[in-house]
Amino acid sequence: MSDITLEELRDFSEASSTLVTADAPLFGVVMILHGSVLGRGSDEAAGIGVSMGFPPRDQVITEASRFWIQSDDGVRELKTREQMAKLLREYQRAAGAS
Repeated sequence: MSDITLEELRDFSEASSTLVTADAPLFGVVMILHGSVLGRGSDEAAGIGVSMGFPPRDQVITEASRFWIQSDDGVRELKTREQMAKLLREYQRAAGAS
């Protein structure tokens, strides 16, 4: 499985001004908009989400099999884990070159 981290997704989302949704069936969803992780609501802030069974965000990303990318113009693309890992590597290469 390709390694994808929360930090890589945050950096990519911020630089590309996109909404990135990491979807892990059976574990949950993590949404990142313009580099900021969107909360699961007031329950998460109170720590209730953990006791209700929400896994940590890092685990959701580790288990995610599909990623949705939505740009500012509303276009939404589905990426497999391998496609997302490749996109992140290309982004990091391009960011390192500038």
